[in-house]
Amino acid sequence: VLEVVSPSTRRRDEVEKPKLYAQMGVPEFFRYDPEGKLTPPLAGFALRGRGRRTYRPLPTEQFAEDVVGIRSNVLGVCLCVRPEPEPMVGSVVGYDPAAGGFLPTLYDLDTEVAALKAQIEKMQRERG
Repeated sequence: VLEVVSPSTRRRDEVEKPKLYAQMGVPEFFRYDPEGKLTPPLAGFALRGRGRRTYRPLPTEQFAEDVVGIRSNVLGVCLCVRPEPEPMVGSVVGYDPAAGGFLPTLYDLDTEVAALKAQIEKMQRERG
């Protein structure tokens, strides 16, 4: 679960929803505050305990020079706030530390498809 916090739902996101997720048996959840009012703005939590289930914070790790994130054992990737490039700055994205790079986002894939389409159109025009 990735919970995006907004001012109108902050209390519910911080207090009530973790209890609900624990009752449902959600093994991990992440909370992201795009406005940066929570410290840190991205936090992860793992379910622990058998009887009264609670969440423990997941540690933040440094994966590259400008990449700090949280490893998800459930997803097998790390989640982090993307430092660059525009317009994805500040977005939560997946990061693969083994490959040393971000997982492609829908924006990345759309940009790549548009570039390939433009290249095909150019080749077709050149062939006449």
